[in-house]
Amino acid sequence: MASVDKAAIGWSIAIVAIGIGVAMVGLSADSGVSQSTGAIIPSIGSSSDQKIQAAKEQIAKEQMTSQEEERAKAIAAQLAGSSSIQLEETVEEKVELLAPTVPVPQAIGSMSFDVSIPTGTSVPGCEETNDCYLPVNVLINVGDTVIWHNTDTVAHTVTSGSPTAGPDGTFDSSLFMVGATFEVTFDDSGSYDYFCMVHPWMQGNVQVK
Repeated sequence: MASVDKAAIGWSIAIVAIGIGVAMVGLSADSGVSQSTGAIIPSIGSSSDQKIQAAKEQIAKEQMTSQEEERAKAIAAQLAGSSSIQLEETVEEKVELLAPTVPVPQAIGSMSFDVSIPTGTSVPGCEETNDCYLPVNVLINVGDTVIWHNTDTVAHTVTSGSPTAGPDGTFDSSLFMVGATFEVTFDDSGSYDYFCMVHPWMQGNVQVK
């Protein structure tokens, strides 16, 4: 009986040992346990690290490419803006060069007008043809001057007013001799009648506008 138990115990131990060995082999196949050393082989982890590293490198390359593209776009935009500014400046310069020059009208100064007292006016009759003063009517602007020339053979006057109403005090030459002149500058607009006090049939007019 004792020998039988010993044999049974021996077989049991052998079976258990075999089972443990099979289990170890299966474990090593499933989890990467080395049969010789029992150390865990990081085969799966190593492959994952390589993939992660490759993904990181790819992302870094894409980021660098994106940054380079953005930088290229920024440079292109700056160059385009600079070209636009230079074009506008060039256009402005051309416009300034092509702008026509408008002549500035020169200010017209005061003018003078001559009136002559012809020969023979000391005798009545010139009033019928309006030849006592030549010209008998003068049209001027404010600031202009009228100059009377005595070309007759006798003295005359140029007196503002009329023979019927008399002198009005605006201007009066008094008696001026043959060859003499008398002038008046008219600073106000209006109508100015005048006559000769010595020969009252002699009458004239100055219109100032």
